[in-house]
Amino acid sequence: MAVCDTSSFPYIASAVLGFMIMSFTGRLGKAIKFYTKGILALNIMIFSATYGVFCSIVLSICGKRDYSQYSVARLYYTLLSFFLRLRIEVDRPELLSKLPAVLISNHQSEMDVYILGKVFPPKCVVTAKKSLKYVPFLGWFMSASGTFFLDRANRKEALTTLNKALTDLKKRQGGIFMFPEGTRSNSPTPTLLPFKKGAFHLAVQGQIPIVPLVVSNTSNIYSLKLQNFNTGTIKIKVLDPIPTSGLTKDDVPDLCLKTEELMRKAVVDLGMSEVAGEPKQKNKTAGNLPLSEEETINESTSLLEAQK
Repeated sequence: MAVCDTSSFPYIASAVLGFMIMSFTGRLGKAIKFYTKGILALNIMIFSATYGVFCSIVLSICGKRDYSQYSVARLYYTLLSFFLRLRIEVDRPELLSKLPAVLISNHQSEMDVYILGKVFPPKCVVTAKKSLKYVPFLGWFMSASGTFFLDRANRKEALTTLNKALTDLKKRQGGIFMFPEGTRSNSPTPTLLPFKKGAFHLAVQGQIPIVPLVVSNTSNIYSLKLQNFNTGTIKIKVLDPIPTSGLTKDDVPDLCLKTEELMRKAVVDLGMSEVAGEPKQKNKTAGNLPLSEEETINESTSLLEAQK
């Protein structure tokens, strides 16, 4: 009768226990780093927004309100870069100053606020959902600096707001920054959600160019779901401006679709951001991303849908 040798069991148990402890310790350390950096980033945002309220008031008195959001964006970018050791590299930044224009970008996560801090040109404003207007500090600053708040539940009011934004934009030869996806993708891979057509209606109505910019996937730098908050470099590429002169409302669906396809390809080509101390990741794709024209247009709603 064979006898089982149990002499190695204590070593196996010790190894398993050690692995479990290391795994737990690693997850705990990652969580501590994530929330520590998150609290620091939140405090920097509150400080920047508070500065922005006073900055907006002073600049408004001086007749330079157009520079309020630019000033605060640069402050937030500088502080966050310094304390969290982050970097952004922009390819062809000179194209961002070709105003008036509608600037559009892929929308990924809360990190987009930091990205705006780097690419936001003078005389540019953002659109934001109306609920942000009532957020302490941030909402106060956005209101004081001329943000256009959109009530997505009220199409008529949103339309009026965007028309007002267009009039203001053309009057001061400025820009408006919009995210055509309409919401954050929070994707761990380079991808885009289907575009909504509001930004394109706005550009065609005003006969002003669209300036697309694409950002490398930032989920390996920051992700709430993955609890990532790493040091690293984010890549941004500014694409060629897209003219809208001579286009009409009937051209908007095709313009929206072609711009989405152009940006989708650029996003995939740009790939992942670079985490400090780690080898550069190969481009990860989300599979069969492109949608058919019919699918894209049907799933994309417009705030500036032409009245029939």
